[in-house]
Amino acid sequence: MSEFSKGYETRRRPDRTFFDPAFSSNYWIYGSIALSWGIGLLPFTEWPFFPNLLVMTLVFWGIYQPQKIYYWLAFLLGLLVDTDSAAVFGQNSLAFCLVVFCAEAMSQRLQWLQPVGQAINILPVFMIPPILLVIESFCFGSLQIDWGWFTRALMGVVLWPAWCFILTRRFISLKS
Repeated sequence: MSEFSKGYETRRRPDRTFFDPAFSSNYWIYGSIALSWGIGLLPFTEWPFFPNLLVMTLVFWGIYQPQKIYYWLAFLLGLLVDTDSAAVFGQNSLAFCLVVFCAEAMSQRLQWLQPVGQAINILPVFMIPPILLVIESFCFGSLQIDWGWFTRALMGVVLWPAWCFILTRRFISLKS
């Protein structure tokens, strides 16, 4: 029986190693999400060229572990970010849920690509939060666009290969 006739679900990437994110534990997944949220609380994250690490982490785990990233988790993290940034309550929750949905929808295709190829393909996913911020500013009448929102998304794409490298390494020693 050929690989094609077995179906799409049975095919696996040929380069599965120990550092593959498919072998990550729950502690590493949720710990990295909590750490990226904690880094987002620091004051230097408001600089215009600092990427949103929480969105990058949610996208990464939405691609490699879509069964462990829940929408309620993205919604809760969005509410936490809203309370920290004094934004409209639910604004980041909507953005994070859409980001997780898009990452999960593209996960089968993106797992076959190298991080540089993934970065090019997930640019629209990183643009979801700034576009929602612009729509919200138009709806509430401020008509003020901060271009730093879009530069953060572009820096997320630029730093995506390095972020993939950091999240795939679990910093443990293998004893032979």
